[in-house]
Amino acid sequence: MRYLLIFSVAFALACRPGVAPSLPQPATTTGDLSPAEQRALESIRQIHEPGVGLIQRLRESGLLADSAEWWVAGPPEVLPFAGTWRGIEGVAEFQRRLGATMRYDTAAVREYLVSGDQVAAIFLGTGVARATGRRFRSDIVRLYTFRDGKIVRVRNYYDTDSYVRAVQDRP
Repeated sequence: MRYLLIFSVAFALACRPGVAPSLPQPATTTGDLSPAEQRALESIRQIHEPGVGLIQRLRESGLLADSAEWWVAGPPEVLPFAGTWRGIEGVAEFQRRLGATMRYDTAAVREYLVSGDQVAAIFLGTGVARATGRRFRSDIVRLYTFRDGKIVRVRNYYDTDSYVRAVQDRP
């Protein structure tokens, strides 16, 4: 039941236009978490702390399984970072392409949700497309799936229309 709730909330946040709520600290699900859920949540919190980049934290932590799948919504012919990436090198290529395409002014975690072997990190992302200078704004839901203490799958949901409009030369 909690999984359906998380998916519903994640989907609604990823699809809704408008402004994300401004929270001083990322909120977390309330209630009792199992020891495995608590470990998964703390792992995701640590890789999203400000400072060191995501790739470096994933490499140092050893959290990402060698065969992990990293999926990003969107049309790859328009958004070169969209698609399916595998392992740490795939995630590094995703990050390289994202950074070459978009400049983020904000990428702040607003909330974490936990259910079983999954942790959702909900972000606010704002910035500009590098080629056009056009702005984008989106809630972003990154859903991490754990198996045996490692991240085996990541799904990234966001307002693809906002990103597509930003990279294209027309409104």
